[in-house]
Amino acid sequence: MIEIDGEQRAVRAFAPVPIVLAAAAGSLDGAGLSAFGGVVAGAMTGNLVSLGVGLGDATWSALTPACSALGGYLLGLVTGTAAAGLSARRLPWPGAIGAALALELVALSVFSIVWVLGGPAHTVAAEPVIALAAGAMGIQAATLRRVGKAGTPTNYFTGVVTNWVCGMVDPAGRQWNLGAGARLLSFVLAAAAAVVVHRAAPVLVIAIPVSLVASATVISAVAARSRRPAAVRPTRQLATARAGLPQPGGRAV
Repeated sequence: MIEIDGEQRAVRAFAPVPIVLAAAAGSLDGAGLSAFGGVVAGAMTGNLVSLGVGLGDATWSALTPACSALGGYLLGLVTGTAAAGLSARRLPWPGAIGAALALELVALSVFSIVWVLGGPAHTVAAEPVIALAAGAMGIQAATLRRVGKAGTPTNYFTGVVTNWVCGMVDPAGRQWNLGAGARLLSFVLAAAAAVVVHRAAPVLVIAIPVSLVASATVISAVAARSRRPAAVRPTRQLATARAGLPQPGGRAV
């Protein structure tokens, strides 16, 4: 029997990625709310409510931002799912996630260009900017969905709060998911930081989510490299057998 711990090293190396991406989502939503008000890029529940309220009140102008966010997010989900799935055919799972996150970084870079062109007053039409931001969050959500409970979600948190709190008090078995708490905290703090920066330098605030997603992409690449076994070592049982010593419950071989 041979022990190869490359997978465990990859999991440990990848662990900061969901937390960093949660901060990216928080900073992007904080910046978007400060700039456009009432529209978030990552959590679609609020946009669905805005869509329903607009339909109920027949205020058609209110429908456009919500529809832009929803449309961009759906497109991002399709793109992220396809990119991560195709990448997984050739790359180990951290590398496939990193490749899809690189695509998110491209979308955020385009978003940042449009944001900067709009200037401090955000003179560029809001709908394309919202759609780009939501598309980036859709790619992120679809990509991290491949990781399972440890990695998803990083941009919508109702389910995270529900599972985290219920898990801590469930008499059937308490679970302390520190990763969930870390994601929630990083999301809130990054949103607060984005609001502060947006007030001081509206054009520069977009650098926060872009740099965070870039960092997550690099960490994923490092995790993919660490997945390669650094050494193949025999287990204790195999080493004992090679030495010709008696094995537990058996005889020397």
